Amino acid sequence: MNNNIKISVMKKQDIQDSINLEKSHNIKILSENILESELKNNNNYFITAKLSNKVVGYAGVSYVLDSADLISIVVDKEHTHMKIATNMLENIISFCNKNNIKEILLEVRKSNMAAQSLYLKFGFEIISIRKKYYNNTEDAYVMKLNINRA
Repeated sequence: MNNNIKISVMKKQDIQDSINLEKSHNIKILSENILESELKNNNNYFITAKLSNKVVGYAGVSYVLDSADLISIVVDKEHTHMKIATNMLENIISFCNKNNIKEILLEVRKSNMAAQSLYLKFGFEIISIRKKYYNNTEDAYVMKLNINRA
């Protein structure tokens, strides 16, 4: 990872930058109000990746008991190929492992080959398909990672 990239727990002041990342990708995962509310929920874990104090990526999971749902991983288009998504996913998996979470589930667009490649690299497996999951037009793969603790 670029040594100048710092991954840390998301703070309230990071919300607008994170929402702006979504807008730059023409996606809307969470609104500003929902993200602020999610940060207060003890069953959520959101992180940011910053370069020179600028948010260039964010990711989050929501968990109950021993299962987590990956809500999002978003990286600034200008900072792809810097392993930011890889490092954020490593951080999330480590967090889940430390908190006795046994599995992570996620949905990914069938057309998003880059994300699928990342998830497969970490051992996620496609377990089902959700038809027309995105905007009632595009299918999603449901992927799952079983977390093995040593």
